[in-house]
Amino acid sequence: MTSYLEWLQDLPVSMWIAGSESLLSFPLILFLHSIGMGLSAGAAFVICLRLVGVARPLPVSSLRVFFRIFWAGFFLNLVTGSLLFAAHATTTGVIPMYYIKLALITAGMVLSVPIRRFVDGDTSDGVVPSQVKGLAALSLLVWVGVITTGRLIAYVG
Repeated sequence: MTSYLEWLQDLPVSMWIAGSESLLSFPLILFLHSIGMGLSAGAAFVICLRLVGVARPLPVSSLRVFFRIFWAGFFLNLVTGSLLFAAHATTTGVIPMYYIKLALITAGMVLSVPIRRFVDGDTSDGVVPSQVKGLAALSLLVWVGVITTGRLIAYVG
């Protein structure tokens, strides 16, 4: 594993991201990662908060548009997060917190499947089954965990 992490970190793009003083390298990628986090976690929060009972007058079917925002943010974070990881692979790749973050992202994505199915098929006139409310509440906790572990990675290495 160490040799792979070293190889990844020694790629020209990784070295440029980590070592360049240009605002177009690490600062821009980190900024875009923050934007992606806001889009994906923000959209997930809007969807899940509505499903747990916040803003009840808002029709559940109107949440469908937020899944596009969620996926746009997710893919932006997939790209920028991979670049940020590559730039510091030998340090980040050995931190358990990084793998906890990846596990929480996976859990968030798995939880999004039944939530999406409910929103897409909603004909409930605003009535959200308790099982969906539970999934939405769990999803909120998971995305808070993703953000928290992501921030902690910078401090626990």
